[in-house]
Amino acid sequence: MKPRFIVEIEETFSVSQHAILYFNTADRFFWPEEEIGPVYLSYFLAQLYDKRGYRVAQYSPATGFAELNPNSDKKAKDHKILSLAGQQEPAAVLNKVISILRNKNEKWLILIHYGEHLAPSNSIGISASAVPGQIHATELLHMLSLDDGIISGESRIAIITYGEMLADLIARSTGYRMIQVNLPRYAERLTFIEFLEERKIFQGLETDLTPKDLANITSGMPLVEIEKLFRSAAHYKSPVSRDQVKIAKARAIRQLTGDLLEVSEPEESIEQVAGLRHVKEFFLRLVPQLREAQKGVPQAILLNGIPGCGKSFVVRGLANLLGWVLIEFRNIRGPYVGQSEQQLEHVIRVAEQFEHSIIFFDEIDQFIGQRGTGASGDSGTSERMLARIFSWIGSMKHRGKILFIGASNRPDLLDPAMIDRFRVSIPILYPTRNDIFELLPILMERFDRRFSEDISLEKVAAILAPLRPTGRSLQEILIYAGLRVDNETGVIGSHISMKHLIDAAEDYLPSEDPLEMEFIGFASLAMCSANSFLPWMGIDGLRPEPEIPEELVTEGIVDAKTGRLNKVRLHQKLKESARARQLARAIR
Repeated sequence: MKPRFIVEIEETFSVSQHAILYFNTADRFFWPEEEIGPVYLSYFLAQLYDKRGYRVAQYSPATGFAELNPNSDKKAKDHKILSLAGQQEPAAVLNKVISILRNKNEKWLILIHYGEHLAPSNSIGISASAVPGQIHATELLHMLSLDDGIISGESRIAIITYGEMLADLIARSTGYRMIQVNLPRYAERLTFIEFLEERKIFQGLETDLTPKDLANITSGMPLVEIEKLFRSAAHYKSPVSRDQVKIAKARAIRQLTGDLLEVSEPEESIEQVAGLRHVKEFFLRLVPQLREAQKGVPQAILLNGIPGCGKSFVVRGLANLLGWVLIEFRNIRGPYVGQSEQQLEHVIRVAEQFEHSIIFFDEIDQFIGQRGTGASGDSGTSERMLARIFSWIGSMKHRGKILFIGASNRPDLLDPAMIDRFRVSIPILYPTRNDIFELLPILMERFDRRFSEDISLEKVAAILAPLRPTGRSLQEILIYAGLRVDNETGVIGSHISMKHLIDAAEDYLPSEDPLEMEFIGFASLAMCSANSFLPWMGIDGLRPEPEIPEELVTEGIVDAKTGRLNKVRLHQKLKESARARQLARAIR
């Protein structure tokens, strides 16, 4: 299968442009139909263009100039090439390269490695931080791209970058075309895996793992990392396993993005999620549509409300149910001018390589936040990054392939343009009595604890529900109860009795500010995008025996008969809550 970037290179050369190759340029490449590879990029291009009658050479500032497919007869007579051998100084090399490329009697492909070192993004425009040699190289590369004597012939150059982008003068020149070398597609991975399996030096795959399975679960991995999987398994004299793939995949993505992304394949199932019935039901309705890659599905979902109530956990459950990778963004801001925007573009580029994925923005209010009304104090970096993220999330081309999910404990901090992108907004409130009933045994199993025989989960849930505990608060109460019983019995891990649990609940003081939690609850309800997304509602209306928070009914915010929101009354209470919150902060 012809690699996609080769198709682009061919078109680029045909319209008299030179190529700038970026992104997955450190991978190995394989084209069995042409009997090329697996080899690294330089030798892949050298072998391919040697077959097409080109002479191929490469240059890097560290190793100098060298021909990759020298014909001994030609090389002996070619004084220009002999004079360039081992030459390292950029300006001297590039001036002679221009002369070589103008020669219409030969076809040359010159590969220029580490273009970001020769012409870094600060080499033109910020002269105080530029090195003279870099400015000279940048100007020569630009002049070369616009040289009529070169573009009228068949000789071309390909600049290969491995990290940062080139100077704008080069990247924006009409004489160059930026070509993204993508991560391998499914068919490319499968062909490569079958090739590796045929080589008897490797141990093959574990019994329940077929080449097609491996090609599927290695989505987002470069071929070089897939080859390392086989070599690692051969080292330990064992077949390649699914667990090895998970570890290698996470490591490969971290290395590719410089720890800016975390990619995982969650093992937590949706059945392990206690409570959040309204969220789980919506996800279960969504799954068949996503599996069929339907275009008419929501593209972005926002889970917002009370902290510590399972927003992150239920997203992991959805990723497990779909069998999609979960991609979480880390801190992509950098200390240098332009670095934050470059890193954002890089992680977007990587995230888009996966066949299917969930892009999860945990605490999206902190990661993205709001645009300011004036200067941001960071030379407009925040505004530019927000604009790029808004554009990315709003792009229709990702619908059915990428699902964006944001989780926020502070929905009031979200930018209106961001809220507009997340057309599905689901409120998360305190766990109800039934939620607590489901949570207790799950939390006890997590702590490897047991209840004594006198415990009634119904009674415990009824006692704890009025305390308005979050999922985290319930964990703390159970931990305190365990400490009490262990201290009393002198036996670590003793069964927790009803008395110890009640004592721990009465002793527990929540750290949450009740005014703050009230405001967050009202704000999340105000952002709810459909009545059926309310915790007490189902797709057909009010659930049987609904657990609507009593204060919402008494304040007239929710109709007890229909379960629907009274938006007018809700916004009144939201304003009152905001004023009370501000007053309390002023007093403190």
